[in-house]
Amino acid sequence: MLKYDNDAIIELCSKIDLLEYASQSMDFNKKSDDYFTNCPKHTDLTPSLSISPNKNFFYCFSCGRSGNIINWLMEYEDLTFPQALEKVIKLSGTDISKLNLKQPDALLLFKKIKKFIEEEYYHKEVIRDILDKSILDEYVIENPQEWLKEGINPLIMRKYNIRIDNKANRIVYPVYDKDFNLIGIKGRTRYKDYKERNLMKYQNYYKIGTTNFFTGMKENIHKIKEKNEIIIFEGIKSGMKAENWGYDNWVASETSHLNDEQIQILLEMRLKNIIIAYDNDVELQKIKDCTKMLKKFTNVFVIYDKKGLLGKKTDKMSPVDLGKEIWEILFNERMKI
Repeated sequence: MLKYDNDAIIELCSKIDLLEYASQSMDFNKKSDDYFTNCPKHTDLTPSLSISPNKNFFYCFSCGRSGNIINWLMEYEDLTFPQALEKVIKLSGTDISKLNLKQPDALLLFKKIKKFIEEEYYHKEVIRDILDKSILDEYVIENPQEWLKEGINPLIMRKYNIRIDNKANRIVYPVYDKDFNLIGIKGRTRYKDYKERNLMKYQNYYKIGTTNFFTGMKENIHKIKEKNEIIIFEGIKSGMKAENWGYDNWVASETSHLNDEQIQILLEMRLKNIIIAYDNDVELQKIKDCTKMLKKFTNVFVIYDKKGLLGKKTDKMSPVDLGKEIWEILFNERMKI
């Protein structure tokens, strides 16, 4: 087994263009500065696997897989760490005799690389600007007709400060951090053909970094504590639909998995019940994987459509999308995990 110094491995990885390599087997589309495709590790109707050419790293916004070329080879080509390392050496065309041979343990080296990745790119302290509330005045106070047609109460939309960005043709709403400071504006396109227009369905107007917060927490924290229970949806629209029927102890994770920072927030709240209410295309195992830590300290339930009431998984339906009756059947039959 070849053994290499940590710095030598990082240098090796930097010599390989991850996007160029990955594009040999996957089709990517550019969105802003990054490139996206469907993640092959799970049902992924909306492309969530991204590669940042500037960082030469990948990240899946759905399942959380991330890293450099070595991690890519391990995740998407099912190579072991030594196999991935040897392939990187071959791809880089590096003379291995010129590499430092200081690291005595491959597993320890892998842990160091993983730590480097997490600290350098994904889990370092997020520095954001706290925004003035006046930025909301740039957008029109108006209830989007398409959401009214879906039955969302106008008063509920006012509660979450739903507005319209007419220039970009997006529905927008404020984003607050875990201390309830205004840190951004998020927009959802109103174009039905947004894919053909090469537009992102959702867009952050300000740099957010890691999602170490929940949408809706600022507005619903008191009800959550009062009921000692929290319902977690993927997006704000699902939460507002549920609130139509009196379920006002909800938040949205903004993705189809809980990250480490969100898990920490939930642990600190010490709630009796946590209920995951993700769309029907999210695999049950994926939910189990991201809630392992929570299950040690509290009751975790998942709303899982065992009877197919929401239709096919390819329809990507939220548990609230077919009305109150279906929602309450699913809610009452929630599964403890």
